[in-house]
Amino acid sequence: MPNDATGPSSLSLWLEEALAGWLLPVAALAVVAVTGILYYAGLVSEAAAGGLVSVTAPLLAAALMLRPLLESGRDRGGKSLVAVAAVATLLASAVPALRSIVPGEPLFHGDVGIEGESIPIPAGVQGNVRVLVHGKLGQGGEPSVAFTLAGSEPAIEGRLERTIGYARVGRGGRARVAHDHTADWFEGTLPPGATALRLAKLQGQLGGRLEVAAYHQWLPRGWLWALAAAALLLAAAADARLGLKGNTAVPSGMALAFGLLVAYNATPFAAAGPAVGGVVLGAMTGALAGAIAGVIGRKLVPQARRRPPDRSARDAAA
Repeated sequence: MPNDATGPSSLSLWLEEALAGWLLPVAALAVVAVTGILYYAGLVSEAAAGGLVSVTAPLLAAALMLRPLLESGRDRGGKSLVAVAAVATLLASAVPALRSIVPGEPLFHGDVGIEGESIPIPAGVQGNVRVLVHGKLGQGGEPSVAFTLAGSEPAIEGRLERTIGYARVGRGGRARVAHDHTADWFEGTLPPGATALRLAKLQGQLGGRLEVAAYHQWLPRGWLWALAAAALLLAAAADARLGLKGNTAVPSGMALAFGLLVAYNATPFAAAGPAVGGVVLGAMTGALAGAIAGVIGRKLVPQARRRPPDRSARDAAA
């Protein structure tokens, strides 16, 4: 009889090389590098550049988490935990980060510039909302503007600020550079019957009017932290079950830290910087969090016995 056994397909070999080799990291770095070049050349918008990084980084981390699935003889339950942890990590990191940069269509929006001015709230809009406030500081004016928007519970209080830094110019030269923080996200609750968001307080000189947009708050920050912790614990349990040390938990922690940093700091008006900074800071803090979670997981979850290789399958392939 002819031998029916066939070796691994070209697709499976490609997937194995992609997950276990250099292909994915190099591809991710290439995407980020090209995006950065296009952004600084003015060919890609702030939101597009930040959004692409916010998707690429969690995807790479989730792919790295899947490496144990390629190893034969591993416990099936442990592999299932790896798959669930990878999906949970991807969703808990990429979705909040992307929603901070590309929030979609607002429930309502408007602008205010003088105390007492208000933005009407459409009928039926109530409950938890996420409010984006954006403005400009006057050139040469005060370096800080504080504001309060009444109408939500609690009232929305924020500040636009200008900070001064230094940049290197030429050989040994330094120049003062102004950095304006002009947008922020805020959480609030619109009570039943709320009719308007009113500018109750304004201290400082604006360089224009405050633009305000309200969006559905699908996931309050407390729940975001809870989901991130649950995804990290799943990854740590998968490592412990498979007898690994950080293979799944460390990239999970890095992606989740990245997602939290971007969700808290990025806006559609300032996305590229927080996204790139989130990659660096998230890698450092997330790796530490993943390592700690891995230690906890090994103390709580027993390691599964590794299955011996299937000799019949090996002989057939030979």
